[in-house]
Amino acid sequence: MSVAASPQPPSLWAWILLVSVAGILLSLAFWQYQRGEDKAVWLAQQVQGSQSAELAWSQTRASVDAMVNNPVRITGRFLPEYKIALDNQPRAGRAGVELLVLFKPEASQSSVFVNLGWVPNDRNGGPALPVSLPINGEIYGVVHQPSAFITLGGPELFNNVWRVGRIEPEAWAARWQMNIVPWVLRLDASVPGAYLRDWSPTEKQQFGPDRHRAYAFQWLALAMAWCGCWYAFWRKGLGSV
Repeated sequence: MSVAASPQPPSLWAWILLVSVAGILLSLAFWQYQRGEDKAVWLAQQVQGSQSAELAWSQTRASVDAMVNNPVRITGRFLPEYKIALDNQPRAGRAGVELLVLFKPEASQSSVFVNLGWVPNDRNGGPALPVSLPINGEIYGVVHQPSAFITLGGPELFNNVWRVGRIEPEAWAARWQMNIVPWVLRLDASVPGAYLRDWSPTEKQQFGPDRHRAYAFQWLALAMAWCGCWYAFWRKGLGSV
């Protein structure tokens, strides 16, 4: 009576392959799950901000976390010589920028970047960027947290306007030797001005937490399937390869 030979123990390389691929798949699952949790927090902040009481400048705080999504009403004046353009902001298939100008509140040592809205890009023969600003006095908007994503290259001066890939109030405060709060005020559409201010959520922001969690489950299922396939191949004697 013959006895079936037991499979050889998996080789070191087989273990390395198992752990490496499983680790990648599990890390992708965790990444998507964390994105879902972050998106859930972001959506909760949006709801909380929409229900927040309007703040005056004296009630604002320097902390971005304490201010994001809060409605704020400020009285002061624009500083048109201090402006930047957030580049690569397409709308409905058209290239464009978002124009930001410093605003100096009354009796304040600090200034704040005010996002006036979207205008078509003036590159490659496009229309010139508008130079008109809302009238000085009282303005109203909602606090926005500048994106922290990494961009290549630094600010570029084009047509007398600094073009940037992301908004960095601290960097401009150092460049201009001024006090600038670390958040941005998105100007409300009710404030007069010829800029597009729909401030609708981007496609990425509309990507809900449930979809991220579904992707996390898919990556986790792939990790489990990979481990099952690896075990099946090993049982057939391929684990020693």
